[in-house]
Amino acid sequence: MAGENPGQSIAMVGDKLFGIQLNDGYTRLAAEDGMMFGSVHPSLALEAMYQLRQIDFKGHLYFDTFPQRSDPVKEAEYNIRRVKDFWYAAGRMSKTELERIASEHDAIGALELVNQSLREC
Repeated sequence: MAGENPGQSIAMVGDKLFGIQLNDGYTRLAAEDGMMFGSVHPSLALEAMYQLRQIDFKGHLYFDTFPQRSDPVKEAEYNIRRVKDFWYAAGRMSKTELERIASEHDAIGALELVNQSLREC
């Protein structure tokens, strides 16, 4: 995720996407922190899952994280749980409400919608 917006990239690629590598990090250019999915940027993780749902993604999800200080199995289990949480939270988001927020350039509404969705994770 070094400097890019994953949700935007997913939307641009659309149905040509067949696999996606999931992790998180501090988005420094040319750096890959390999942190657990959604641990640093939960709103970007939610947006990525929303865009995957929008393109009816049926491909592969895989994790590229570096469990240096944690049990690798527990980290994988956590990543799977979080992907499911974000996937279902994205599914509860109203497309009509998102379109209204975007058309009105309603930044507060966008933040409130994201926060509400993440609370339900």
